[in-house]
Amino acid sequence: MVRYALGVVALAVAGSALVAARGERLGEAVVRGALLGITVAAAGSLGGMALLARGLERGARQFMGALLIGILGRMLLFGAVLIGVGLGWPAGCSLAAVALSVVAFFFVFQGLEVWLVLRRSKGAT
Repeated sequence: MVRYALGVVALAVAGSALVAARGERLGEAVVRGALLGITVAAAGSLGGMALLARGLERGARQFMGALLIGILGRMLLFGAVLIGVGLGWPAGCSLAAVALSVVAFFFVFQGLEVWLVLRRSKGAT
């Protein structure tokens, strides 16, 4: 779990640095939106993986429950943030930038999560 958390933080920092480096070209609203999306995707990923790590230590039923709760929790988090940005909170964020960065980093973090779960499951069998 610690390696996964470090990987998520490293990827989020790298993505944020890339966005910040392109700040002049993208515009302030897009940069704010992208940074918010990266942060939200990282938070959802860490929360989902914490549930999965706990579920992996238990039986298959608990693992599937943790997986389902993690998926639903991320959907609720992402949806709430997108609705909030669409309603104007926080001010000055591009809705499109938030949506694109959440989706892009969700898939990046999901790939890392799948890799870790597969790696752990090979050792368990």
